[in-house]
Amino acid sequence: MNESQISVRYAKALFQSASEKKILDQVNNDMELLAATCKQEEFQYMLVVPTLKPSEKVALMDAIFKSKISDTSLALIKLVVDNKRDIYLSGIARNFRDLYRKEMKISSATLLTAEPVEAKALESIKEMLAKVYDSSVELSTKVDEGVIGGFVLTIENMRYDASVATSLRNFRKQLFKTR
Repeated sequence: MNESQISVRYAKALFQSASEKKILDQVNNDMELLAATCKQEEFQYMLVVPTLKPSEKVALMDAIFKSKISDTSLALIKLVVDNKRDIYLSGIARNFRDLYRKEMKISSATLLTAEPVEAKALESIKEMLAKVYDSSVELSTKVDEGVIGGFVLTIENMRYDASVATSLRNFRKQLFKTR
């Protein structure tokens, strides 16, 4: 079984448990905290250090998370660590959040532009995307002068590139193709 399958199975089990207990929002917040913690260098080191026994890692997880997350999330983290699958914690958090976003109909979008976009325009874009995708949209923006003009919108594994840079690149390809 590969890493992603293991992470998905644990995430689905946690999702089902949280759903039954009606604590999906709380557990999603827990998984956001876990994902952020997993990015910290000291935490990553603790997961891979061979001299720490699983029981010691479980005690550390308890100390780190006990007052910060739900009992359901903590029980899963302890189970994963006790089963020596702690390297999958980040993947479990990511997969849980994906399941949560799908259930709650939340789409993520990224808008890449050459210059910052006004708040009013961003709100209009969010509203339009929400209608098209029948979900609430979390829109993040990035500025990259290399776009030159126009925009690149990425949402739900779809990329719409209306940038001047891409248009120029395509024009250049067509120009040299006809020669």
